[in-house]
Amino acid sequence: MRPASLLTFALAAASSEVASAQEAPLEQVHVTAQKRAEALQSVPLSVTALEQRDLERMGIERLADLARETPGLAVVSSGPGQNILIVRGVSSVAGTAGTVGYYLDDTPITASSNASLLSLRGLIDPGLFDIARVEVLRGPQGTLYGSSSMGGTIKYVSSLPDLRQFSGRANASLSHTTGGGWNKEGNAMLNVPLGDGANAALRLGLFLRHAAGYIDRYPIAPDDILAVGPGGRQERNGNTETTRGLRVSLRLNLGDGLAVNGSLYYQHMRLGAPFQVDVPPGSFNALLQTRLLPEPSVQKSALGNLTVNKSLGNFELVSSTSYYDRRVSVTEDASKVLYFFLSPAPQTSVYPVLMRGEYINREITQEVRLLSDFKGPLQLIGGAFYRHVDAPLASEIPVTAGYNQRFGTNFDSFFTGGRQATVRETALFGEASYQLSPGWTARAGLRAFRIRQGFAQQGDGLFNGGPSAVLGDSSDSGYTPRFNLSWQANQDLMLYATASKGYRQGGPNNPAPAALCANEVAGLGLSDDALRKFAADTLWNYEAGIKSQWLARRLTLNASVYSIDWNKVQQQIVLQCGFNITANFGSARSKGAELEASYQPSPGLTLRLNAGLTSATLKNDVPGTGAIKGDRLLDVPRWSGAAAVEYNWRWGGAYSGFGRLGANYTGSANSLYDRSSPFYRRGGFAEVNFQFGWQPEGKTPPWRATFFAENLLDKIGQTGLPVAISADLPNTRRVAINRPRTVGIRLEVPF
Repeated sequence: MRPASLLTFALAAASSEVASAQEAPLEQVHVTAQKRAEALQSVPLSVTALEQRDLERMGIERLADLARETPGLAVVSSGPGQNILIVRGVSSVAGTAGTVGYYLDDTPITASSNASLLSLRGLIDPGLFDIARVEVLRGPQGTLYGSSSMGGTIKYVSSLPDLRQFSGRANASLSHTTGGGWNKEGNAMLNVPLGDGANAALRLGLFLRHAAGYIDRYPIAPDDILAVGPGGRQERNGNTETTRGLRVSLRLNLGDGLAVNGSLYYQHMRLGAPFQVDVPPGSFNALLQTRLLPEPSVQKSALGNLTVNKSLGNFELVSSTSYYDRRVSVTEDASKVLYFFLSPAPQTSVYPVLMRGEYINREITQEVRLLSDFKGPLQLIGGAFYRHVDAPLASEIPVTAGYNQRFGTNFDSFFTGGRQATVRETALFGEASYQLSPGWTARAGLRAFRIRQGFAQQGDGLFNGGPSAVLGDSSDSGYTPRFNLSWQANQDLMLYATASKGYRQGGPNNPAPAALCANEVAGLGLSDDALRKFAADTLWNYEAGIKSQWLARRLTLNASVYSIDWNKVQQQIVLQCGFNITANFGSARSKGAELEASYQPSPGLTLRLNAGLTSATLKNDVPGTGAIKGDRLLDVPRWSGAAAVEYNWRWGGAYSGFGRLGANYTGSANSLYDRSSPFYRRGGFAEVNFQFGWQPEGKTPPWRATFFAENLLDKIGQTGLPVAISADLPNTRRVAINRPRTVGIRLEVPF
C-alpha cells in the first residue's frame, strides 16, 4: 500500500458535513520500563508503548499482533497461546528458557521448559481487554528484569482500580472469517469505589471469545502420508478457539503512604485443532490438515499477585508477591510418524495413533525494591528477587487398540516419559542515575544472580529403546551490568548511548537414550560434560538512539541503531533417532536499526510509520545442524514495518468518528538451517487492516460502534514452523499461518 493511497483514503473520509476534530498534538505516554513511572520520551531506551486506545484502534487482540506495530519484534506464532518471541534478532529454540522477558505487571510469565517446545506450551496469550498498556523494551534488560531478557522484555500493564469514580463498559463483536465461520466476542468491566472515603476500590473484568476455524481436516491416505485419503472431509473448520477469563483487582489506600493492590487473573483457552496446515498435501491455497484423529488442546492459566507500596519520605518501598500456575494439555496425531519409522514392516499401512502431553508450570516470585525520589541530581533503585519454578511434564504414545492384532506385533508402548524440572533463581540488583549537568545524565546498573536447576527424567517404550532414568543438575551465577549516557539537548530532543549485557541460564541437558542414539551422539564430538549440561549464553549490546519531537510536537521521531555480540550460543541439535540435545556452539552477531514516527499534519489527521532492519548471522559453523558461518539466525526477518493513517472528525455536532487504514509487512526468514529441506525458508507477506468507528458526541457517549476488516486483501503467509511433540518428518511439516480476511462490527457501551 503506497503512502499516497493511504492519504487518499484519509481525505476521502471527510465530506461537506464533516468538520475537523480539534485534537491537540499527540499526547505524552507514560511507561514503567525502568520500574518507575516516566514520560516515554524522557526514557533513554528503545521502547514502544501502546495504550488501550492504540490496541483497540490497531486491532491488536493477541501477542502475535504486537509484532506488526513494533519494530525489532518478531513473534513466531503457531496459533493462539503458542508463541516464541524474538527481539533484535536474538533467536534460539534451544535450552530451558526463551531469549525475551515476558511480564504481566511485575510477574514473569515465561515458562521454564525445553525452549524448542515453547511455542506449544510456554507463553500465555493474555486477553487485552482492560489492559492499560503494553510496553516493548528492546535490548538486554538483564539489570532490572533478569535472566532471559537478553533480547528485550515485553510487559503487560493492567488497569488499576479507580478509587474515586464508579465506571464500567461492555462490548460485543460479531465477525466472519473468509473460508471459515462466525466469530463472537464479549467483554465487560466494572469499577466500584468502596465506602465514602475513596480509600478502596474493586475492579472486575470478564472476557469471552469464540473464534471460528478455517482449516479443514481430511484423512491420510493408507499408503502415502503425503496424500489425502478416501472418505472425504472429516472435520470442517476444526481450528476453533474458545477463550474465557476474568481479572479481579482490589486496591486499598490504608493511609500514611501505604497502599495495597491484590489481583487475580484466570484464563482458559481451548483450541479445537492446531492453527496449521499440512504441507504437502495442503498449501496456502488449500488450507487443510491430514490427520486421522482430532487434536484439541487446553491451556489453563492462573496468576495471583499482592503488591504493597509504602512511602518512606524520599523513598518508595515496593513488594510484589506472585503465584503463577499454568497447565497445558496437548494431543497430536502421530499416525504419520509411526508409518514413517515402522513401514513397510511391520506396519503395512497408516494406522491411527495419538500422542498426549501434559505440561505444568508452578511459579512463586517475590521482588522487593526501593526507589528514591530525591530533589537533587541523584536517583537510585535497588532490590532483591527470588523465583522458584516447579515444571513437571509427562507425555506418551500408547499402543492404539487393535494395532497389535492388525500388524501381528506385541508392543506394550510406543513411548512414555516424564520429567520433573525445578529452577531456583535469586538476585540482587541496583541502578543509579546522576545528572552530570543540566543536559547530561549518566546511569549505571548491576544485577548479581544465582540460578540452580535440577531434573529427574524417565522414559520407556519402543521409541525410547526400553527403560531409562537420568538425574541432572546445574548451577549458574554471574553479573549483568548496564551503562547509559543521555543528553537532553532541549525539551524535545534527547540523544542516548547504551552498553548492556544480556544473560540466559544454562541447564542440564535433555538426554537422548543411549540404546537408540549413542552412535549418532558420539559423532558430534562433544565432551561428556557438554552432554550432561550446557552452559549459559551471554551477549553485549551497544546502541545509540534519538528521541525527538518537532513542529510544536506534531511530529515524533524516535530511532536507534545497535550491534549485538552473542557468545556461547545455545543451539539445538535434532538427532535422526528422534530426540534432540542442546549444546553451546560458537557465536553470532546481530546488527540493525529501528524507526518509529508519528505525524499530525492537521487536526484530526495522524500518520504513523515504523520500520525495522535486522541482520542476525552466525559467526561459525554449527556441527549437527547443517548451519554454516554467515547463515541467518532462524525466524528473523531482515525487514519489517508498518504504515497507517488515522482520521478523526465530528459530524454535524452530534456524532464523532474515526477511520484507520494500516498496512504491515513481515519479510522472509529462514525456518531451518538445512538448505536441502523444502521448508528451509519462508516468504514474506503483507496485511492490510481497516477500522471505521463512530459515536454520539459527549464526554461519556451512550455507545460506540466500530466496523473492522482484518487482513483486508486476504493474504495468507507462514507465521511459524512448529516443532512436533512426537517427531518432525523431512518430507511433510505442520506450517502455521495467519488468519484469513475477517470482517465484523463491534458495539461498546461505556458508563
